[in-house]
Amino acid sequence: MENKIINLQDKGMRVFYGRLYNHDYLWFSSSEISKIITTIPVIHNYALSYALSYFSYGVFEGNKPRYFEDLRQMNIYATPAINLQASKVTISFNAMDDMTLTTGDSKKSNTPNLGKRVYVNPIYETNISYYSHRYFRFYAFCMKNAIPPAIVRLGKKGCSCRIQWEEIANPVARFESQFFKPTHPVNPLDVEGEIDAFDLVSIPPHSFFRTARIKNDWVVRQKEHCILLPKLIRERI
Repeated sequence: MENKIINLQDKGMRVFYGRLYNHDYLWFSSSEISKIITTIPVIHNYALSYALSYFSYGVFEGNKPRYFEDLRQMNIYATPAINLQASKVTISFNAMDDMTLTTGDSKKSNTPNLGKRVYVNPIYETNISYYSHRYFRFYAFCMKNAIPPAIVRLGKKGCSCRIQWEEIANPVARFESQFFKPTHPVNPLDVEGEIDAFDLVSIPPHSFFRTARIKNDWVVRQKEHCILLPKLIRERI
């Protein structure tokens, strides 16, 4: 490979380190087993990219998502996020039919149709230590002078989330033939090189790696940060 260095600033690219904390109970369906809907403290990078870019449809034609077409229109692309110290709470609920005003599937008796949802508890403190793992940690690549927002909404109920940003100064991507371990979860579709080992997280729309060892790929290093340059970003610059 002739050029093993990419100056992202010269390509109109800025990189930010984000620490996100939810101000309300965060809920989305990481998994559904019977009537138990569970939220695990990881956020897919597609969901983050949509939220950071304020990208949504007023009218949508069809019944299948168009992730790759949408992501190429966005000027902010995020890595997956993880909160290593998040606490959760389980809430029971009963579903009521609005037409019959009854609960349950039985037509003979009004039997409660009980279910459970597992939420990620909110965080209200604003003075959490920089090195704390109570935040959702991730990185964002910003193109065309895009500025990442300080407040977004996530999850099925539009949970309000605040983000504290730190810009990675003078980001330079270098091609590394030796194994490295990114300081963030990794979407396998963002990897161009070889993956030696990984810790899988199963979550819609597709699984990603909580941790991974990668080689023969592009990486941005600065202090404690080790950021994989996503394949989609490489294509766009």
